[in-house]
Amino acid sequence: MPVLELTKDELVVHLKAWEALASLQRSIRIPLANVRGASEDEGFRGRALGLRAPGTGLPGILHAGTYYKDGDRQFVFIGPKTHPVVIELANEKWSRIVLGVEDARRTAAEVSHAIAPH
Repeated sequence: MPVLELTKDELVVHLKAWEALASLQRSIRIPLANVRGASEDEGFRGRALGLRAPGTGLPGILHAGTYYKDGDRQFVFIGPKTHPVVIELANEKWSRIVLGVEDARRTAAEVSHAIAPH
């Protein structure tokens, strides 16, 4: 599972080597000023994610890579037994980042708290 790190100025998504290979993306760094908010949303799974290009998809097991839906581009990494947290972005190559985490509600609250001063 990717590791989400919140620094004073950035949101960083650390990907292990196999995660980077599956998603065709290295670790991601986003300035907190470009993070608009975060929420838990179980609706971000399977076909609801849109068209994957490029990335890896194993239905019910792994969704990793860049997905396009309704004109939006989003980075997705959702593995088994995880819950999606949706991080909305502005002025970035993706409209959002969707990560599978153990506790989506807690993660969304941590992101929201980190961007409050920004």
